[in-house]
Amino acid sequence: MNSKTKKLIEARIRESLDTVITRRCVTEPFREEEVKERNPFGARLVPMEVWKGSKFERSFVTILGQGIFEQIAKIIAEGTGAFAENQHTTSLTVCTFRLDKIDEIIKNQRQVRRGSTTQKLPDWSSEVNNILELKNDRYQEIRVVSDLYIKRPDGEQEFYSFKTVKPNLDQTENAKKDMLRLVAGNSDYKVFFALPYNPAGEGRLYKEAGHTIPYKLFNMDDDRCVIMGANLWNKIGDDENTYQDLLDVFEKVGKSYIKIIKKDYLKI
Repeated sequence: MNSKTKKLIEARIRESLDTVITRRCVTEPFREEEVKERNPFGARLVPMEVWKGSKFERSFVTILGQGIFEQIAKIIAEGTGAFAENQHTTSLTVCTFRLDKIDEIIKNQRQVRRGSTTQKLPDWSSEVNNILELKNDRYQEIRVVSDLYIKRPDGEQEFYSFKTVKPNLDQTENAKKDMLRLVAGNSDYKVFFALPYNPAGEGRLYKEAGHTIPYKLFNMDDDRCVIMGANLWNKIGDDENTYQDLLDVFEKVGKSYIKIIKKDYLKI
């Protein structure tokens, strides 16, 4: 990433942290009495510092989950010379056979019970091929909203559905439906189910995180449309160093804000 991109990302992170600190220290400060009222037994067993830290963490996670990653991704993509947009709307004309097939695939995968003898891992490539084979003379106009859209200088178009690193079933289903619809309307589109980082640890199989829900709809370890962590950020930044550069920016910001949080919120 170039220096301009890094500065823009740093400013966006600082803006988010300032929001959390203002909320937790000024507008909605931590109250020990509230913890004792709402959790009378736990408050008497666990140090109050634990509850205080937990409350800050919840606010921090909420802020990170409200679009900051997709906004940072937009900044990174623009830094490569590409056009990028958050909450991008794509209008498509798709034959009804393909739309019906998409609904059928998702319904069948969602309804299979875990551990069933009929259960098999989803296969993105096979599913896309099956959809694209279908044609008829009836069409439907649809719209798909993508968390991040990138158009590269060479004309390649990429669509990212950003989700929390442990998405629920509805989030996963909605993402897959949108992704399949995009490809059904234009097979040249590159679509991705994007997770900011791998909760199992960078370089590990996603299943090691113990979160199995997305496996009903994606083969999280093999489907080429699933992208997370270093692979995601390096793809967006079109550079193998983007992920590390991003971590460095977060660490730089953290060095100053950790002191502020300790002093103004934790009072240590």
